[in-house]
Parts: sequence; C-alpha cells; structure tokens
Amino acid sequence: MKFKISLAGLKARWKDYLVLFSGMLMTTAIFYMFEAVSTNNAFTTASRVGQNAKFVFIFGSVLLSLITIVYIFYANNFLMSMRKHDYGLFMMLGAKPSVISRLIMTETLIIGVGSTVIGIILGWGLTKGISGLLVSQLDITLTHFHALYVPAIRATFILFIILFLIAGSLNAITFFRTSALQLLKSQQQSDWKPAKKSILAIEALLGVALLAGGYYAMYDIEELKIMSIPIGLVTIVLGTYFVFNSFFIMLLTILQRSSIGKKGLNSFTIAQLKFRIKDYTKILSVVSLLFALALGAITVGIGFQQMAPKLAAGNSPYALALTNPTHKMRSMINNLDHATQTTYQQKVVGKTVYYRQQQLKAQPLKYAYFKSNDVAKAAVKSIGLNELRDPQSEEYLSAQRLQAPQFQSFQLKAVSDDNFNHIQAQPKQLLVVAVTDMNSQSKQLTKIFNLESQRTSSKYIEMLPGSFSIYQQVKGIFASVQFMGIFLGIAFLAMLASCLMFKILSGTTTDKRRFEMLNKIGTKKSALRHSIMIQVFGLFGLPAILGLIDVAFGLQMFEQSNMLYGSYQIFSWSAIAFVVLYLIYYGLTVLIYSRIVVPRTKVEK
Repeated sequence: MKFKISLAGLKARWKDYLVLFSGMLMTTAIFYMFEAVSTNNAFTTASRVGQNAKFVFIFGSVLLSLITIVYIFYANNFLMSMRKHDYGLFMMLGAKPSVISRLIMTETLIIGVGSTVIGIILGWGLTKGISGLLVSQLDITLTHFHALYVPAIRATFILFIILFLIAGSLNAITFFRTSALQLLKSQQQSDWKPAKKSILAIEALLGVALLAGGYYAMYDIEELKIMSIPIGLVTIVLGTYFVFNSFFIMLLTILQRSSIGKKGLNSFTIAQLKFRIKDYTKILSVVSLLFALALGAITVGIGFQQMAPKLAAGNSPYALALTNPTHKMRSMINNLDHATQTTYQQKVVGKTVYYRQQQLKAQPLKYAYFKSNDVAKAAVKSIGLNELRDPQSEEYLSAQRLQAPQFQSFQLKAVSDDNFNHIQAQPKQLLVVAVTDMNSQSKQLTKIFNLESQRTSSKYIEMLPGSFSIYQQVKGIFASVQFMGIFLGIAFLAMLASCLMFKILSGTTTDKRRFEMLNKIGTKKSALRHSIMIQVFGLFGLPAILGLIDVAFGLQMFEQSNMLYGSYQIFSWSAIAFVVLYLIYYGLTVLIYSRIVVPRTKVEK
C-alpha cells in the first residue's frame, strides 16, 4: 500500500520530479566517471607522472564526495518541500506519524535506487564515449583503462545508497517530530533572516584571508611540498564559502538601496535572490570550486600535451636522423607538411665517421641548447667546423648523437672533398628531418619511426637519433595524466552545470506563482524574461569569476614546481572555450526557466 501511495505521489508531480530525477542521474553519472579513473590504481599509476599524481585523485575523490553529499541533501530537501503539504493532509486525515515516516523512507529509496542504477549506466556510456573521443583526438594509447569498471560501480552504488538511507532516515525523524499544521503551512514559511553587518564583515575578511592563504600555499609548493595540496584544499573551500556568504549579501543590499535597484523589476530580482540566499550560498560555493577544478584540469591536460614536443625539441632540432633511408621512407618524408630535409654524405672507416667539409660549411648541422634553466625553451644553433674538432664540446656530442645507433660512439671528422673521395669505403647518406609541429605530424612520423625500428637491432631502439624518439617516450609518460586532466575537466564541467541548473530550476514551483502575480498586474513578458536573464546571469557569473581567479593562482603550483611551462597562454584559450560552453548552459537554463515560470496567457488590463 505504501509503495502504491509513493508511486501515486510521484505521478502527481512528475514534472517536478523529472527535474530532480534528471539532476540525480547526471550527478551519479559524473561521480561514476570520476571513480572509473580514481579507483583504477593500475591506470593512474601506469606512468611515473601518474604515480606522482595519485594523491591528487585521492583529494579530488574526497572533494567530489563532499560535493555529492551536499547535492544529495539539497535534492532531498527539494523532494520533501514538494511533499510536506501532502504528508500534512495525510496526518490530518488520521495517518500515524510512524506510517508517514515509512512512506517517506520508501519514496526516498525509490528515487535513490532508480536514479543510482540508471545514473551508473549513463555514466558508463559517457565514460566510454568521452574516453574514445579523447583517445582519437589526442592520439594516445591508454593501458589498464576500462569504461565499465566494477570497483567504480561498487563505490558509486554504495555511496549513493548510504546517502539516500541517511537522508530518508533524517526526513522520517523530522516528519515524526513535526505537527500536521506546520507541514501544511511549510510553503508559506521562509528560511531567510537578515544577517548582521558585523557578522558579514567578519566573514568577508575571513574569506579573503583564507583564499589568500590557499593561493600562497599553492605558490610556495617548493617549500610546503605535498602539504600545499591539503592546505590549499581546506582554505580555498572555506574561503569560497565565506566570501559568497558575505560578499553576495552585501552586494545585493548595496544594489537594492541604489538607483539601479529601483528600476524596472530589479527590486523583484534582487528580492528573489535574497529570499533563498542560504541555499544559493552553498550551491554557488560548490559551483565555483567545480569551475576551478574543471578549468584547471583541462588547462593542465592540454599543457602536458604541449609539453611533449617542447621537451623533445630540447634534445635535438631534428625530429628524425636516418642513415641510408629506404625509398619508402623518403616517400613518406616527402608527404610531411612543413618539413625541412637536409642530406649529408658520410663514410665509415674503423671507428671514425668522415663528412665532407664543404657540405657541413654550406649546410651546418644544428643542435639545441638552453639559454636558461627552462628545459622547455631550447634554442637552435649551428655547429661550426671548429666545434667538430673538439670531442668534448656540446656541439660535437650533439652531432655524434645524430649518427645511427651503432655509430654513435665513433669519432667524427670533416675532411676536404679530395680526401673524402680517396677514402676507401662505401658512401652513406645521413638524412635529417625537421618539422614545425610534431603533434600534428606525429602519425606520419610514427610510421617512419617504426620502419626505422624494424631494420635496427632491438637493443638500439631507444637510441634512435632525433627528437621524435624522446617525443614518444615523453608522450607515453604524460599520456594517462593528459587524458585524466581533460576527461575529469569535462566531468567537473557537467557536474557544476548540472548542480547550478537544477538548483535554479528546482525553485520554479514557488517562483511560478510570483510571476503569475506580476503578469496579473500587467507586467510585460519581455520585462519578466529580462528579470530572469539578470537573475540567472548573476548566479552563473559570480562563481565563474571566482573560479577563474582560483585557476589563475592555482597554476602557480605547476609553474613553481617546473611541472608545466607556458600554462597561462593555454589558460587564456581554454578559459575562453570554457566560458563559451558555460554560457551555453546559462542560455539553456534561462530558456527552460522562462518556459516554466513565465505565463503564456497575457492578462488583459
């Protein structure tokens, strides 16, 4: 019987429950996506960088769990707010509080189990689709990664069921202690209370101080080491909450008293925000943190992708150096875009490799050197004939590394054309190839590299000359971290957008009455839509601004520890792309919100 009543309640408010259920599905799916990576120890430790980044996923998993808990309880409160009046009527008709408590528990678990199971299936699909797209776009190979991962399913299911059991129990206790009259009047009551100016000022100062401390902890990672992560995590989370809980209220109060607050429906819009300020403070803090995590993860992921060719270029300005390349190799090299080819003649006698002096003078070999300690900023310099006479010089050693693996320990000598012609040895050709963009040419270069590996002894494969061999090694090290950064950034973006969107849409039940009243007194629909746009823009804009500031300071952790170079250039472009996607969610929220709350019928004056 209780099950039938619960289903009847769900059917009666299916539109409201659809918003709630959609949010729960997305939350479960995103949590599963994260757990599919963070709980897979074999994948996260598949590379040396992955091993060092393991602690980041531990803290990330804790943070996402806390965010999930906040969202679950917020969704649960929304669920109960819709049913309080109905439960009050049941109690007025003679239903016992114990029966109502069991009814609440049943209804909560129906939604919880249903959304969790379907959400895990959705998360599996999203994980498979997004991971496949990233692997193809980034041209990386993943080991030990599985979209359908049993430990992630288990962790997601257990966490969500426990949370729903706790939420249902708390609801049952609350309703058991609440009278029927209070339940019937619940929708007429407001949780909003004016805050004291002194408390707001203290919270604002405390919030700014905590944020400053967190930013400094990330900047001073060289001294604080691994402790900078937990320090930054705690201070930034608390600082974000206090800043929103104080600054947002103060801003609204100032706007309400200004001339701007007296124009059009601005006073109504500001009152709307202040009415639910406590709920919005929590959700805005969560969204701001998620925004920073998502944008930071994507920036770092792209940064690692850009690091591979830079680190490789520090080894040699030439992507490939081939001795006696085959006709097939030459044909494939000719198909490279924006590639520069130079050929040198050489002869090998004993332990010496001879070159034509005139060739080296006309087309000097080049080597990479560093003007500073920045290993990702190598300059290119020509190797003169004098340097080739000094076996201890950096230029000589660089030229030596361009030889075929079996000749790299040989001496190099540049001789005149006459002397070269008189050397009794089979002439060979050294072809060096330079490319402007190793990332875009990696597929073609890999094919050439594989052909060279096939005709080289296996013990020499890692010694193949040219920077492309280093590029492949670096890319193998960074592949998992690069994938995880972008993959988790997308997951956090979906989470923050879902949290904020469904939080705003969950208020449409009560807001609809207010907009109907405005319509009845003759307010234009354009004015109503404009009010909605400003209200939603404020809720989307504030966490985005603070999130951008968080990332701007957070990147110092990677810059100071020399883990990433040129991150702020990447940050500027990724921020633009991120904001564009964020605005799409904003537009979608405004559209759905407007269609629900703005009356379709114009009341005649």
